[in-house]
Amino acid sequence: MSQAASKPFNDYETVPLRSDEVTYAVIQSKLNIYDPGKAERQIKENLDRMLWLADQAQYWDLRRDIKKDILIFHEFPLQGFHIAGTREEELRVAIDVPGPETEAIGRKAKQLNCYIAFGCYGKLKEWPGHFIDLGILINPRGEIILQNWKPRQLTGLAFSTSIYDVLDRYVEMYGWDAVFPVARTDIGNIAFYPCAYEFEIARGLALKGAEVFIRLMTIGAGYWTRTPLPALRGGPVHNLRMDFQAACQANMVYGVFVNNAASGYEAIGDWAAGASAIIDHDGCIMSEAMSTHETMVINTLPLASFRKKHQLPNLPLALFTDMHKRYQPKIAPNGLLKYLPKDQADAIAYFKSLMKK
Repeated sequence: MSQAASKPFNDYETVPLRSDEVTYAVIQSKLNIYDPGKAERQIKENLDRMLWLADQAQYWDLRRDIKKDILIFHEFPLQGFHIAGTREEELRVAIDVPGPETEAIGRKAKQLNCYIAFGCYGKLKEWPGHFIDLGILINPRGEIILQNWKPRQLTGLAFSTSIYDVLDRYVEMYGWDAVFPVARTDIGNIAFYPCAYEFEIARGLALKGAEVFIRLMTIGAGYWTRTPLPALRGGPVHNLRMDFQAACQANMVYGVFVNNAASGYEAIGDWAAGASAIIDHDGCIMSEAMSTHETMVINTLPLASFRKKHQLPNLPLALFTDMHKRYQPKIAPNGLLKYLPKDQADAIAYFKSLMKK
């Protein structure tokens, strides 16, 4: 990743498309919650299931001539989602990136001649002691071409390391350009946009030339409320797909919302399963999952014609400069450069201690 200064945002770079229209496929697969004591076996089982689903997605078609250009899995197809573990347990479950799992998925991408995207808890050799919520994009040559960190973590939901938690060192190592990374591919300019309700992040990716947002979710179809559950009917509710549609509309880009399917036995993961969808640049649903079961959502994006009219957002930056200079966040960046919490409860207590009164 280059540490050179970013170019002005008056235009954006692309590479030639493999075809005027490209086919995106969402694989809404089950969320299998892991047992840290059986992590190695369970990850192997989930990997085998993931590769089998990729085969089914690419080869299952009565006409046999509709090939998918990209297969997209949800946030944790290999490991499941578990926020009650210790750091030691999370590191046991997190996969090495690159490592045996990414290499196996790379071989499958090469075999199927398509891109494969998925999320995982990953370990990077240059970040010992950290586990990171990553979005991975692998090209048809089997190479990792995008390794996206979650920009910011919502304290209380997890305690993986985000860019904000180690911002100074991250920028020193990778450069500011890597804070909002965009993969320029022959199936479009792709960016992971994992953070709900973070419209500034969406705008940053759009200004970098993103044409397709991908949100990898876990239990992402549920409604989140500021009121107790008994008062849910009268309280303000928010669907994690609705804000994603709004971000696509506001930035005039396509979107892919990938959520997990119901497992049938996991109460936490199943209550908000389903609703995976492909979204157009007006924020409208092009196709969506019609159940919470394992399924596939497919649509063809006319990216060649889209590029003829697409423009970067027109940002009136001068309106916001003074406000941004004076704003002070409740929690300053770089918290995890000073201390690594041992579990979720420790993380909540630690970040509360950093909050400005």
